[in-house]
Amino acid sequence: MADEISVLVVDDKPQNLLAMKALLADSGQRVLTAESGPAALELLLVHDVMLALLDVQMPGMDGFTLAELMRGAERTRHVPIIFLTAGSQEAQRSFKGYEAGAVDFIYKPVDAHVLRSKVAVFADLHRQRLMLAERIVEQERLARVNALMLGALSHDIRSPLSVMMLNAELLIRQTESPSLQKAGQRVKAAATLLGRQVDHLGSLARRPCELLQVQPVRGDLATLAAQRLDVESNQAVMWVPPAFERVGDTTGDFDPELMAQAIDRLIMQGATHAGDCGIRIQVDGAAHRSLTLRISFDRVLEPEAAIHLFGGTEPVSGMSSALVGPGLEEPERVARAHGGSLIGASRARQGTMFELLLPRLQSER
Repeated sequence: MADEISVLVVDDKPQNLLAMKALLADSGQRVLTAESGPAALELLLVHDVMLALLDVQMPGMDGFTLAELMRGAERTRHVPIIFLTAGSQEAQRSFKGYEAGAVDFIYKPVDAHVLRSKVAVFADLHRQRLMLAERIVEQERLARVNALMLGALSHDIRSPLSVMMLNAELLIRQTESPSLQKAGQRVKAAATLLGRQVDHLGSLARRPCELLQVQPVRGDLATLAAQRLDVESNQAVMWVPPAFERVGDTTGDFDPELMAQAIDRLIMQGATHAGDCGIRIQVDGAAHRSLTLRISFDRVLEPEAAIHLFGGTEPVSGMSSALVGPGLEEPERVARAHGGSLIGASRARQGTMFELLLPRLQSER
Protein backbone atom coordinates (compact mmCIF):
# COMPACT_ATOMS: atom_id res chain seq x y z
CA MET A 1 0.00 0.00 0.00
CA ALA A 2 2.98 2.35 0.59
CA ASP A 3 3.91 2.41 -3.08
CA GLU A 4 0.31 3.04 -4.08
CA ILE A 5 0.29 6.46 -2.35
CA SER A 6 3.84 7.55 -3.15
CA VAL A 7 4.75 11.01 -4.41
CA LEU A 8 7.75 11.46 -6.71
CA VAL A 9 9.73 14.71 -6.42
CA VAL A 10 12.38 15.44 -9.07
CA ASP A 11 14.79 18.36 -8.63
CA ASP A 12 18.47 18.74 -9.45
CA LYS A 13 19.17 20.60 -6.17
CA PRO A 14 19.47 18.31 -3.10
CA GLN A 15 18.45 21.14 -0.73
CA ASN A 16 15.16 21.51 -2.64
CA LEU A 17 14.48 17.78 -2.32
CA LEU A 18 15.11 17.94 1.44
CA ALA A 19 12.75 20.89 1.73
CA MET A 20 10.01 19.09 -0.24
CA LYS A 21 10.36 15.97 1.91
CA ALA A 22 10.03 18.12 5.02
CA LEU A 23 6.94 19.90 3.66
CA LEU A 24 5.25 16.57 2.84
CA ALA A 25 6.42 14.72 5.96
CA ASP A 26 3.03 14.98 7.63
CA SER A 27 0.95 14.40 4.49
CA GLY A 28 0.71 10.62 4.95
CA GLN A 29 2.33 9.87 1.60
CA ARG A 30 5.67 8.24 0.96
CA VAL A 31 8.02 10.71 -0.76
CA LEU A 32 10.42 9.40 -3.42
CA THR A 33 13.15 11.78 -4.63
CA ALA A 34 15.37 11.92 -7.69
CA GLU A 35 18.03 14.47 -8.69
CA SER A 36 17.67 13.97 -12.46
CA GLY A 37 15.30 12.77 -15.15
CA PRO A 38 17.10 9.42 -15.73
CA ALA A 39 17.09 8.73 -11.98
CA ALA A 40 13.37 9.49 -11.88
CA LEU A 41 12.71 7.05 -14.75
CA GLU A 42 14.56 4.32 -12.85
CA LEU A 43 12.35 4.91 -9.81
CA LEU A 44 9.23 4.81 -11.95
CA LEU A 45 10.22 1.37 -13.23
CA VAL A 46 9.94 -0.15 -9.75
CA HIS A 47 7.50 2.13 -7.89
CA ASP A 48 3.90 3.12 -8.55
CA VAL A 49 3.34 6.80 -7.82
CA MET A 50 0.10 8.71 -7.55
CA LEU A 51 1.66 12.14 -8.30
CA ALA A 52 4.90 13.48 -9.80
CA LEU A 53 6.32 16.91 -8.85
CA LEU A 54 8.86 17.82 -11.54
CA ASP A 55 11.28 20.74 -11.56
CA VAL A 56 11.13 22.42 -14.96
CA GLN A 57 14.72 23.68 -15.19
CA MET A 58 17.13 20.77 -14.78
CA PRO A 59 20.40 20.20 -16.64
CA GLY A 60 20.38 17.49 -19.26
CA MET A 61 16.82 16.18 -19.21
CA ASP A 62 14.51 19.01 -18.15
CA GLY A 63 11.06 18.60 -16.63
CA PHE A 64 9.22 18.95 -19.93
CA THR A 65 11.24 16.16 -21.53
CA LEU A 66 10.75 13.90 -18.52
CA ALA A 67 7.00 14.55 -18.63
CA GLU A 68 6.84 13.65 -22.32
CA LEU A 69 8.71 10.40 -21.65
CA MET A 70 6.30 9.58 -18.83
CA ARG A 71 3.34 10.22 -21.08
CA GLY A 72 4.83 7.91 -23.72
CA ALA A 73 5.15 4.93 -21.35
CA GLU A 74 2.10 2.79 -20.56
CA ARG A 75 3.13 2.38 -16.91
CA THR A 76 3.28 6.14 -16.21
CA ARG A 77 0.88 7.47 -18.83
CA HIS A 78 -1.81 8.38 -16.32
CA VAL A 79 0.36 9.70 -13.46
CA PRO A 80 -0.66 13.34 -12.74
CA ILE A 81 2.23 15.79 -13.16
CA ILE A 82 2.70 19.13 -11.37
CA PHE A 83 5.59 21.27 -12.56
CA LEU A 84 7.74 23.19 -10.08
CA THR A 85 9.26 26.31 -11.58
CA ALA A 86 11.17 29.34 -10.37
CA GLY A 87 10.50 31.17 -13.62
CA SER A 88 7.96 33.91 -14.24
CA GLN A 89 4.37 33.00 -14.88
CA GLU A 90 4.62 33.42 -18.64
CA ALA A 91 1.72 32.13 -20.72
CA GLN A 92 4.06 30.47 -23.25
CA ARG A 93 5.89 28.47 -20.56
CA SER A 94 2.61 27.36 -18.97
CA PHE A 95 1.21 26.37 -22.36
CA LYS A 96 4.26 24.25 -23.12
CA GLY A 97 3.93 22.59 -19.74
CA TYR A 98 0.30 21.67 -20.33
CA GLU A 99 1.24 20.32 -23.76
CA ALA A 100 3.82 18.10 -22.06
CA GLY A 101 1.11 16.65 -19.82
CA ALA A 102 1.03 18.87 -16.73
CA VAL A 103 -2.15 19.15 -14.71
CA ASP A 104 -0.89 22.15 -12.70
CA PHE A 105 2.05 24.47 -11.90
CA ILE A 106 3.51 25.45 -8.53
CA TYR A 107 5.80 28.44 -8.54
CA LYS A 108 8.84 28.72 -6.31
CA PRO A 109 9.24 29.62 -3.52
CA VAL A 110 6.69 26.90 -2.75
CA ASP A 111 3.79 27.83 -0.50
CA ALA A 112 3.56 24.96 2.02
CA HIS A 113 -0.22 25.23 2.39
CA VAL A 114 -0.80 25.22 -1.38
CA LEU A 115 1.52 22.25 -1.88
CA ARG A 116 -0.07 20.15 0.86
CA SER A 117 -3.57 20.98 -0.35
CA LYS A 118 -2.82 19.97 -3.93
CA VAL A 119 -1.11 16.74 -2.87
CA ALA A 120 -4.04 15.91 -0.60
CA VAL A 121 -6.50 16.35 -3.47
CA PHE A 122 -4.55 14.01 -5.74
CA ALA A 123 -4.16 11.51 -2.90
CA ASP A 124 -7.94 11.44 -2.44
CA LEU A 125 -8.47 11.01 -6.18
CA HIS A 126 -5.95 8.17 -6.24
CA ARG A 127 -7.67 6.37 -3.37
CA GLN A 128 -11.01 6.75 -5.14
CA ARG A 129 -9.54 5.28 -8.33
CA LEU A 130 -8.18 2.32 -6.36
CA MET A 131 -11.56 1.76 -4.72
CA LEU A 132 -13.30 1.98 -8.11
CA ALA A 133 -10.84 -0.49 -9.64
CA GLU A 134 -11.45 -2.92 -6.76
CA ARG A 135 -15.20 -2.61 -7.20
CA ILE A 136 -14.91 -3.24 -10.95
CA VAL A 137 -12.83 -6.35 -10.31
CA GLU A 138 -15.38 -7.55 -7.75
CA GLN A 139 -18.29 -6.84 -10.09
CA GLU A 140 -16.57 -8.80 -12.87
CA ARG A 141 -15.97 -11.69 -10.47
CA LEU A 142 -19.61 -11.67 -9.40
CA ALA A 143 -20.71 -11.50 -13.04
CA ARG A 144 -18.60 -14.58 -13.83
CA VAL A 145 -20.02 -16.43 -10.82
CA ASN A 146 -23.57 -15.45 -11.80
CA ALA A 147 -22.98 -16.59 -15.37
CA LEU A 148 -21.66 -19.96 -14.15
CA MET A 149 -24.58 -20.39 -11.76
CA LEU A 150 -27.10 -19.40 -14.39
CA GLY A 151 -25.49 -21.79 -16.86
CA ALA A 152 -25.74 -24.62 -14.36
CA LEU A 153 -29.36 -23.74 -13.52
CA SER A 154 -30.22 -23.50 -17.20
CA HIS A 155 -28.83 -26.98 -17.76
CA ASP A 156 -30.80 -28.30 -14.80
CA ILE A 157 -33.97 -26.66 -16.09
CA ARG A 158 -33.55 -27.98 -19.62
CA SER A 159 -33.39 -31.59 -18.47
CA PRO A 160 -36.95 -31.66 -17.02
CA LEU A 161 -38.14 -29.49 -19.90
CA SER A 162 -36.89 -32.11 -22.33
CA VAL A 163 -38.81 -34.77 -20.41
CA MET A 164 -41.95 -32.60 -20.42
CA MET A 165 -41.75 -32.05 -24.17
CA LEU A 166 -41.15 -35.76 -24.84
CA ASN A 167 -44.12 -36.79 -22.73
CA ALA A 168 -46.30 -34.08 -24.24
CA GLU A 169 -45.40 -35.36 -27.70
CA LEU A 170 -46.22 -38.94 -26.66
CA LEU A 171 -49.54 -37.79 -25.23
CA ILE A 172 -50.42 -35.99 -28.47
CA ARG A 173 -49.48 -38.96 -30.65
CA GLN A 174 -50.85 -41.86 -28.62
CA THR A 175 -54.13 -40.62 -27.18
CA GLU A 176 -57.35 -40.51 -29.16
CA SER A 177 -59.01 -38.12 -26.76
CA PRO A 178 -59.26 -34.59 -28.26
CA SER A 179 -59.15 -33.01 -24.81
CA LEU A 180 -55.96 -34.91 -23.88
CA GLN A 181 -54.37 -34.02 -27.23
CA LYS A 182 -55.16 -30.37 -26.61
CA ALA A 183 -53.68 -30.62 -23.11
CA GLY A 184 -50.52 -32.18 -24.55
CA GLN A 185 -50.24 -29.39 -27.11
CA ARG A 186 -50.57 -26.75 -24.36
CA VAL A 187 -47.88 -28.45 -22.27
CA LYS A 188 -45.58 -28.66 -25.29
CA ALA A 189 -46.15 -25.00 -26.18
CA ALA A 190 -45.51 -23.89 -22.59
CA ALA A 191 -42.31 -25.96 -22.37
CA THR A 192 -41.11 -24.53 -25.68
CA LEU A 193 -41.74 -20.97 -24.50
CA LEU A 194 -40.01 -21.62 -21.18
CA GLY A 195 -37.04 -23.13 -23.00
CA ARG A 196 -36.67 -19.99 -25.10
CA GLN A 197 -36.80 -17.80 -22.00
CA VAL A 198 -34.06 -19.89 -20.42
CA ASP A 199 -32.01 -19.45 -23.60
CA HIS A 200 -32.43 -15.67 -23.38
CA LEU A 201 -31.31 -15.69 -19.76
CA GLY A 202 -28.23 -17.66 -20.73
CA SER A 203 -27.51 -15.21 -23.53
CA LEU A 204 -27.85 -12.20 -21.22
CA ALA A 205 -25.56 -13.83 -18.67
CA ARG A 206 -22.67 -14.07 -21.10
CA ARG A 207 -20.10 -11.28 -20.88
CA PRO A 208 -21.10 -8.53 -23.32
CA CYS A 209 -19.15 -7.88 -26.47
CA GLU A 210 -18.14 -4.37 -27.47
CA LEU A 211 -21.37 -2.40 -27.30
CA LEU A 212 -22.64 -0.06 -29.98
CA GLN A 213 -23.74 3.47 -29.21
CA VAL A 214 -27.54 3.43 -29.07
CA GLN A 215 -29.72 6.47 -29.71
CA PRO A 216 -33.18 5.17 -28.81
CA VAL A 217 -36.42 6.86 -29.76
CA ARG A 218 -40.02 5.73 -29.32
CA GLY A 219 -41.11 3.69 -32.32
CA ASP A 220 -43.15 0.72 -33.53
CA LEU A 221 -41.04 -2.39 -34.05
CA ALA A 222 -43.69 -4.11 -36.17
CA THR A 223 -43.97 -1.09 -38.46
CA LEU A 224 -40.18 -0.99 -38.86
CA ALA A 225 -40.06 -4.72 -39.63
CA ALA A 226 -42.82 -4.33 -42.25
CA GLN A 227 -40.94 -1.44 -43.85
CA ARG A 228 -37.73 -3.50 -44.03
CA LEU A 229 -39.64 -6.31 -45.75
CA ASP A 230 -40.54 -3.88 -48.54
CA VAL A 231 -36.92 -2.86 -49.13
CA GLU A 232 -35.78 -4.00 -52.58
CA SER A 233 -32.60 -5.68 -51.35
CA ASN A 234 -34.60 -7.77 -48.86
CA GLN A 235 -37.25 -8.62 -51.43
CA ALA A 236 -34.51 -9.88 -53.72
CA VAL A 237 -33.37 -12.65 -51.34
CA MET A 238 -36.87 -14.04 -50.66
CA TRP A 239 -38.04 -16.92 -52.83
CA VAL A 240 -41.69 -16.55 -51.78
CA PRO A 241 -43.62 -13.78 -50.01
CA PRO A 242 -43.14 -13.93 -46.21
CA ALA A 243 -45.90 -14.35 -43.65
CA PHE A 244 -46.09 -11.35 -41.30
CA GLU A 245 -47.87 -11.14 -37.93
CA ARG A 246 -48.20 -8.39 -35.33
CA VAL A 247 -49.22 -9.37 -31.80
CA GLY A 248 -50.24 -6.83 -29.15
CA ASP A 249 -48.65 -3.42 -28.58
CA THR A 250 -45.36 -3.38 -30.51
CA THR A 251 -44.21 0.13 -29.58
CA GLY A 252 -41.05 0.67 -27.56
CA ASP A 253 -37.69 2.44 -27.34
CA PHE A 254 -35.00 1.45 -29.83
CA ASP A 255 -32.45 2.89 -32.23
CA PRO A 256 -34.24 2.69 -35.61
CA GLU A 257 -31.06 2.70 -37.68
CA LEU A 258 -29.35 -0.07 -35.72
CA MET A 259 -32.54 -2.09 -35.46
CA ALA A 260 -33.09 -1.79 -39.21
CA GLN A 261 -29.61 -3.22 -39.78
CA ALA A 262 -30.37 -6.12 -37.41
CA ILE A 263 -33.71 -6.87 -39.09
CA ASP A 264 -32.11 -6.78 -42.53
CA ARG A 265 -29.46 -9.26 -41.42
CA LEU A 266 -32.02 -11.62 -39.88
CA ILE A 267 -34.24 -11.45 -42.96
CA MET A 268 -31.27 -12.15 -45.23
CA GLN A 269 -30.13 -15.15 -43.20
CA GLY A 270 -33.67 -16.48 -42.81
CA ALA A 271 -34.65 -16.11 -46.46
CA THR A 272 -31.35 -17.53 -47.70
CA HIS A 273 -31.65 -20.73 -45.66
CA ALA A 274 -35.44 -21.09 -45.90
CA GLY A 275 -35.39 -21.22 -49.69
CA ASP A 276 -38.77 -21.93 -51.26
CA CYS A 277 -40.44 -22.83 -47.95
CA GLY A 278 -40.60 -19.15 -47.04
CA ILE A 279 -40.13 -17.32 -43.75
CA ARG A 280 -42.53 -16.20 -41.05
CA ILE A 281 -41.99 -12.91 -39.24
CA GLN A 282 -43.76 -12.21 -35.98
CA VAL A 283 -43.40 -9.08 -33.84
CA ASP A 284 -44.82 -9.90 -30.42
CA GLY A 285 -45.69 -7.12 -28.02
CA ALA A 286 -47.96 -9.12 -25.73
CA ALA A 287 -45.48 -8.96 -22.83
CA HIS A 288 -45.68 -5.84 -20.66
CA ARG A 289 -41.94 -5.09 -20.51
CA SER A 290 -40.45 -6.63 -23.64
CA LEU A 291 -40.74 -6.84 -27.39
CA THR A 292 -39.90 -9.94 -29.41
CA LEU A 293 -39.00 -10.16 -33.08
CA ARG A 294 -39.20 -13.76 -34.27
CA ILE A 295 -38.19 -15.07 -37.71
CA SER A 296 -38.81 -18.75 -38.40
CA PHE A 297 -39.10 -21.29 -41.20
CA ASP A 298 -39.85 -25.00 -41.44
CA ARG A 299 -36.55 -26.18 -42.89
CA VAL A 300 -33.88 -27.68 -40.59
CA LEU A 301 -30.40 -26.31 -41.24
CA GLU A 302 -27.56 -28.35 -42.64
CA PRO A 303 -24.71 -28.86 -40.10
CA GLU A 304 -22.42 -26.30 -41.78
CA ALA A 305 -25.14 -23.65 -41.83
CA ALA A 306 -26.10 -24.36 -38.22
CA ILE A 307 -22.48 -23.94 -37.12
CA HIS A 308 -22.22 -20.64 -39.05
CA LEU A 309 -25.37 -19.24 -37.47
CA PHE A 310 -25.28 -20.76 -34.01
CA GLY A 311 -21.58 -21.33 -33.38
CA GLY A 312 -19.84 -24.32 -31.86
CA THR A 313 -18.57 -27.37 -33.66
CA GLU A 314 -21.89 -29.17 -33.86
CA PRO A 315 -25.37 -28.00 -34.88
CA VAL A 316 -27.82 -27.10 -32.17
CA SER A 317 -30.20 -29.96 -31.40
CA GLY A 318 -32.64 -31.14 -28.76
CA MET A 319 -32.90 -28.87 -25.73
CA SER A 320 -29.30 -27.71 -25.80
CA SER A 321 -28.56 -24.04 -25.22
CA ALA A 322 -29.15 -21.81 -28.23
CA LEU A 323 -25.98 -20.03 -29.27
CA VAL A 324 -25.11 -17.36 -31.81
CA GLY A 325 -22.33 -17.80 -34.34
CA PRO A 326 -20.59 -15.55 -36.89
CA GLY A 327 -23.64 -15.33 -39.13
CA LEU A 328 -25.70 -13.64 -36.40
CA GLU A 329 -23.01 -11.59 -34.64
CA GLU A 330 -24.18 -8.25 -36.04
CA PRO A 331 -27.84 -8.48 -34.92
CA GLU A 332 -26.71 -9.92 -31.58
CA ARG A 333 -24.52 -6.86 -30.99
CA VAL A 334 -27.53 -4.64 -31.72
CA ALA A 335 -29.68 -6.65 -29.30
CA ARG A 336 -27.05 -6.46 -26.54
CA ALA A 337 -26.56 -2.73 -27.09
CA HIS A 338 -30.27 -2.32 -26.34
CA GLY A 339 -30.04 -4.49 -23.22
CA GLY A 340 -31.62 -7.47 -24.97
CA SER A 341 -30.49 -10.74 -26.47
CA LEU A 342 -30.63 -12.86 -29.60
CA ILE A 343 -31.03 -16.63 -29.64
CA GLY A 344 -31.56 -19.19 -32.36
CA ALA A 345 -32.20 -22.87 -32.84
CA SER A 346 -32.73 -25.42 -35.61
CA ARG A 347 -34.44 -28.64 -34.56
CA ALA A 348 -36.13 -31.59 -36.16
CA ARG A 349 -39.95 -31.28 -36.38
CA GLN A 350 -39.65 -27.64 -35.26
CA GLY A 351 -37.64 -26.00 -38.02
CA THR A 352 -35.38 -22.98 -37.53
CA MET A 353 -36.00 -19.87 -35.47
CA PHE A 354 -34.20 -16.59 -34.70
CA GLU A 355 -35.61 -14.63 -31.76
CA LEU A 356 -34.54 -11.11 -30.82
CA LEU A 357 -35.73 -9.93 -27.40
CA LEU A 358 -35.68 -6.24 -26.39
CA PRO A 359 -36.73 -4.36 -23.25
CA ARG A 360 -39.73 -2.25 -24.17
CA LEU A 361 -38.38 0.82 -22.37
CA GLN A 362 -34.67 1.68 -22.34
CA SER A 363 -35.13 3.24 -18.89
CA GLU A 364 -35.91 -0.24 -17.52
CA ARG A 365 -32.68 -1.87 -18.76
